[in-house]
Amino acid sequence: MPIFDPAYWSVTSIDQILYQILVWFGWIPIAIVLFWGFAEMWKNYRQGIYAGNLPFILLAINVPALTEQSPKALENFFANLVGSKSTLLWKEVWMAGKTQPVFSLEIASTEGRIQFFLRTQARFRDMVEAGIYAEYPEAEIDEVEDYMAFAPETFPDEKFDTWGTEFKLKKADYFPIRTFVDFEDRLTQELKDPLGSILEHLAKMGPGEHFWIQFLIQPADNEWKDAGIKFINESFGKVDKKKSGLISQGIAGALSIPNEILSEATGISLMGAPAEEAEEDIWKAFRLTPIEKMQADAVLNKVSKIGYHTKVRLVYLADKRVYNKAARAPMVKGLLNQYANLNLNAYGLYGEGTPKDDYFWQKWSYPGRQSKLVSAIKSRSWGIGANPGILSTEELATLWHFPTILIKAPLVEKAYARRGEPPVGLPQSLDYLGLPEAPGPAGPPVLPTQLPAEDFEEIPAVAEKFEPAVAVEPAVELPHPERPTQPEPASENVGAGEIPPNLPI
Repeated sequence: MPIFDPAYWSVTSIDQILYQILVWFGWIPIAIVLFWGFAEMWKNYRQGIYAGNLPFILLAINVPALTEQSPKALENFFANLVGSKSTLLWKEVWMAGKTQPVFSLEIASTEGRIQFFLRTQARFRDMVEAGIYAEYPEAEIDEVEDYMAFAPETFPDEKFDTWGTEFKLKKADYFPIRTFVDFEDRLTQELKDPLGSILEHLAKMGPGEHFWIQFLIQPADNEWKDAGIKFINESFGKVDKKKSGLISQGIAGALSIPNEILSEATGISLMGAPAEEAEEDIWKAFRLTPIEKMQADAVLNKVSKIGYHTKVRLVYLADKRVYNKAARAPMVKGLLNQYANLNLNAYGLYGEGTPKDDYFWQKWSYPGRQSKLVSAIKSRSWGIGANPGILSTEELATLWHFPTILIKAPLVEKAYARRGEPPVGLPQSLDYLGLPEAPGPAGPPVLPTQLPAEDFEEIPAVAEKFEPAVAVEPAVELPHPERPTQPEPASENVGAGEIPPNLPI
């Protein structure tokens, strides 16, 4: 072929050379992009089927009424929850569509009544309950029906109207938001819990109004920490050598042949000139500004903890007769602003997931965005909306934890009765009563009310076995003095303010 003949390149113009290279090799990067796109579509399709077949349960958590636990307790809980993460094989990801488990942490206000919820796969129920009971022994956890089931998924609706949004981090994932450590007084160590403000806002919901806060979390790998460690090294003047990724290596290999041909003929390289490596500045650490040092310390603290992929949604839904967007929209927008650190990270509105009607053309897409938002929060969808950010266990515990004794927000569902343990020597069956057991290896014991009438006389009297060891004599009734009907006259010598000596008691 003439394209591989060196004499062909000596008599051919540069535009013809580029055209021949495009014809012979231009399909390679296009094929790589198309293959990658179809592979992602296939994986998303299999993951949707896999997630649709998983059994989920919704747990309602009644928090202790007088707990002194700080959010640190929930940080331990999230650290243990990462045990649900598994190492996925290639066939599990691309053939079965298996993904890491997703948990939903929720705070719901139903007409002002506030309830904490946690949605999980049924197989993780024991792990979730054990983790919560370990930190809050007096909490109550019950499986309940979905409280969002009544909400319509198509808008406009005849009865309900809604508004809400998704949130995303404004800066890179390795920058942290404000955590509960930042809300502690340095002298008294008293926690000024930002959750109190959130609960007060949720308690303002009136009849027919509903407010839902949802945090979807998924255990993350440790790859997100690499960018944070790189930022710290660059802050102190240490430059890491760049390593080519898998995709860049594949593209470089595919373009190696046309690059050699073009460089031999014209001296032009398709790959460009090699980048010069930056030199390390060993004195940069001594020139850090206070803000740069604070950022490096905060990033170091975050990358030292376990991370979760996190999606945040807030939705306000109400009956049209009491729907008040003008009063509730500022609440939605400002609810997470107290966690913002302008030098580090903060949450901002996700524009594409927020219903807007500021201009006339936005009114056409307004119902569609409402439907998409409510459908996503009802189904606890991981794929709809903004890309998840990374939060550490400390940040998660700050956003979702149970109110402490210092928070006086009303209408929070609380557990007022303590859980009691059974006696140590309690028998596991009713054999000591002489009761027959139900047939079958795992059948429950048969109670006396379940026995036929002819078997009642064979049951020993239980009361006879518990006769008192010492006879108790009947109580002696003591005489009670009668109160005089007419008190005797007081003595003339009794002064004012003194009690008469003959006053009956």
